[in-house]
Amino acid sequence: MKTVKHTLGISLLIISFLFSTEMNGQKRNGTKNKSVKTERISTKDRVNTNRNRYDDRYSTQSIRRNPNYRYPRHRRVIRTLPRHHVRIVYRGLPYFYYSGIYYTQYGDQYIVVMPPVGFRITVLPVGHVRIVMGSSVYFYHSGIYYIESPEPDEDEGKYEVAKPPVGTVVSKIHEDAEEVVLDGKTYYEYNEILYKKTIDSDEKVTYEVVYN
Repeated sequence: MKTVKHTLGISLLIISFLFSTEMNGQKRNGTKNKSVKTERISTKDRVNTNRNRYDDRYSTQSIRRNPNYRYPRHRRVIRTLPRHHVRIVYRGLPYFYYSGIYYTQYGDQYIVVMPPVGFRITVLPVGHVRIVMGSSVYFYHSGIYYIESPEPDEDEGKYEVAKPPVGTVVSKIHEDAEEVVLDGKTYYEYNEILYKKTIDSDEKVTYEVVYN
């Protein structure tokens, strides 16, 4: 009888030990799984936060885009317009003009743009160059060509932005002109106008319009 009780006691002790070990193992596994789940949620939250910051960074730079707006390749942004700028509305869109440079609003700042063909100003910028092409006279400044409008308007101005004809030659192009290679030949592009660089016998450098 004592042997049976002794054997039964040992069996209960073994069962109790095994049950306790299983419970501890489940507890450790549960803690580990919970930790992994928490890490995944945390990682997801970090990704979402970065995406939101990305969107916010650009949403503050909103701008009303329009085909009439053409930006220089190297965008120049300023916080404050020149003091004596002139505001001109063309086809319902506002431009800000000063000394041959044009701006439009870019969020809470201003960005340099290229005026569309047909845009008019009252007075030519100081330092413009007069170019005679056949029976036509063009005025050149900062990569932009003007021609005197055949129908001047006091409200809109008498000088109109125009495209130069092929063959037009200037002594200097805009500093932001980009060098491009076509068919093994080097050209310079600015404001959608392609120039060819030439050097005469006196080593004088000029640029000829070959495409616009």
